[in-house]
Formats: sequence, C-alpha cells, structure tokens
Amino acid sequence: MSALQDAYIAELVLSQPEAVAALFAGSLLLGTVGFVVARRRGWAALPAVLAGCGLALALAVTLARPGGSFSVATTDPIGMCVANDFSMAGSLARLNLVMLAPFAFFATLATRRPLAVLGVAAAFSGAVEFVQALTAIGVCEAQDFINNTVGASVAVLVAWLLTAVAGSSPRPRPRLTVGGRQ
Repeated sequence: MSALQDAYIAELVLSQPEAVAALFAGSLLLGTVGFVVARRRGWAALPAVLAGCGLALALAVTLARPGGSFSVATTDPIGMCVANDFSMAGSLARLNLVMLAPFAFFATLATRRPLAVLGVAAAFSGAVEFVQALTAIGVCEAQDFINNTVGASVAVLVAWLLTAVAGSSPRPRPRLTVGGRQ
C-alpha cells in the first residue's frame, strides 16, 4: 500500500500547475547554469545539467505550490520549525529522503567533490526549510532537513563509489592547435 501512496503523493505534487511550470522553467535555467559552469570548470557537462534539473525538481516540489504567503509569517521563523527526527513512516518522509538525491548524485559525478556536494545539499535543504517557515509554503520540519540530508548522503556515496570504480580522474579534452592537430 505504501508504494501506491508514494505514487499518489508524487502525482499530487506534479499535478499542480505551479510545480510543473517551476520544474520546466527551473530545469531550463538550472540545467543551462550547470552546463555553463561545467564547461568553465572542466566538469562533466551531462551530469552537471542533470544536477541542475535535480535541483529544479527539489525547488518545484517544495516551494512552487499554492498556499502560503510571501510575506514574513513570523519574527522567529526557526521557532516555527517542528522539532522531529528522521523517519521513513509516511509518503512525505520518503519523498523527502529522495528529494535531493538526483542533485547530489549527478553533482558528485560532475564535480567529483563529494564533500562539497553534500555541504551544498545540506545548505540547500536548510534554506528550503527556512523559506518554508518564512512564507508558510509547506511546513518547516527538522525531519525534512534530516531526511533530505540522509538521502543526499546516500546519493553522494553511490556516485563517489561509481567514480572510484570507474577511475577518479576525468578525461582531459583534447586541445586542437592551428590546423586541427594536437
């Protein structure tokens, strides 16, 4: 039954026009940013684009939904956060576990910097929870932050292991000289 509930939650979130529009626009924008940054830094371009799309997905499912207000909801947004622990009970908890996994996995493949990617994923999760507390779009919960970070950690670990097995050094691009020869 839980797999059906999880599918229902995913369908419910992605049936929101705001979430679909944010996913599409965010994927175009953040995928392009990923490509440009990858080219400038010498990272793998395709995983960088997919990392940008993964980040767009996380933004779309957390912040691009009806309700809430973009005015400051409270003078103490951190005090508004629900203090709860890691849990896998319930579809939303499982959704939070996988929410940042695509970003973390592909960003690790692109950059080959697992600790930096994990730090960015945790900071992003904390920022989302803070914005949710400020705007009342969603609920700021410690459990969401923990689940997001645990899921990102697993994704980073899997990507790091894949790069270690495949060889950790990215392939250098051949440079052409005048006349098209190396």
